[in-house]
Amino acid sequence: MDSKIVKFKKTALDDDAAIYQRSKDTITKEELKNLPFRQKLGYYKDYYLKITIGIIIAAVLIFSILNTTIFNRSECRLSLCFLDGTLPERSEEMDSFFEEAIGLENKNDFIHSDTYVLGNYQMEMAYRTRLMARAIDLVVCPRDVFLEQSGQGLFCDLRELLPADMYAQLSDLMIENKIAETDDAGEVVSYSEPMPMGIDLSGSDFYKEYGGLLEQPVLCVTWNPENKGNVLKAITYFTGIDVSLAETEEASSEASSE
Repeated sequence: MDSKIVKFKKTALDDDAAIYQRSKDTITKEELKNLPFRQKLGYYKDYYLKITIGIIIAAVLIFSILNTTIFNRSECRLSLCFLDGTLPERSEEMDSFFEEAIGLENKNDFIHSDTYVLGNYQMEMAYRTRLMARAIDLVVCPRDVFLEQSGQGLFCDLRELLPADMYAQLSDLMIENKIAETDDAGEVVSYSEPMPMGIDLSGSDFYKEYGGLLEQPVLCVTWNPENKGNVLKAITYFTGIDVSLAETEEASSEASSE
């Protein structure tokens, strides 16, 4: 007995459809127009469904990217990090105060406070990763943490950051430290000259107002902060000095950048 090979068509069209009477893959507009509705639907499904789905998916992806990167883009305009128990109990209220006081131009922008416990390995790695990515502007920490981390060069020299008038008003609150220089084996070989890298917040009414409980917190600025103008304003609120000093510096910085 001769064996027969049976081929199955993967199509929604009937065997006697007009499309199968042609030797080519497509039919003319006139032939498509004369097809019964069910056969038209099957033709569109077989030849255009995948293309249509692909176009829809691509359009959704493009819209999503444009929506998040252009139309509804959000950026953190001031990132505060509180280490080892220095986070104020009402930190969310403090963030809201900064958002209103600083004035965010984009409604989707925000100000954020975060906290890390350095005795926790994963938290410390996350904290240092954010530092290296310049995702933290201000750090509040206990004095012993300040001495350790400023000695590693994690905080900036405030003489280089602050305008002269601001620095003069804060000079009594400055805390200095030396940066340790190490060799390839990690051994300390020398120290830098003392430099002001911290601001004493032990007398800060602002910090206490929002529930800060640590007795000797130190305010530090990370190296080359992303949001310098807002950092200067935040310092004035934490310390209680004239905020116009920071606003003047911010305006002059913007003018020089233009």
